[in-house]
Amino acid sequence: MNKRRPPKSPTVPVRSVNRAQAANYLRKAEQHLAESLEAFSAERWDTAVLLAIHAAIAAVDAACVASAGVRSASQTHTDQPRLVRQLLPDNENAHRAATQLEALIDRKNIVEYEARRCRPEDAQTSTKQAQRVVEWVRSVVT
Repeated sequence: MNKRRPPKSPTVPVRSVNRAQAANYLRKAEQHLAESLEAFSAERWDTAVLLAIHAAIAAVDAACVASAGVRSASQTHTDQPRLVRQLLPDNENAHRAATQLEALIDRKNIVEYEARRCRPEDAQTSTKQAQRVVEWVRSVVT
């Protein structure tokens, strides 16, 4: 007998998506990640960070679509980690991925809108975090 409680309805605004589309979101995440790693190799730190962030965002969309047939419709990316935790409350890997995504989203405003340039350490950390998120999502989608 399964004693787990069913997940509560998400408090984050969501949009229904056919679960078959999860693979498309994952492909986008993998493309962003590949380009992020290429930018890292070419020492284009700002580009590497920004693409790592977008890789993780697309990957989490894939996980939400695969697991619940929804993706975030919120106006802010900061709701995405909360949505993952709500949809997969008993999944420790989902919680770790959400934490990685939170760290990436914290850098998003800096890299997109502020004058400060990213450093090699920022790019290294961001690409590793995005790799962890995409790796987890591959196990959810496939």
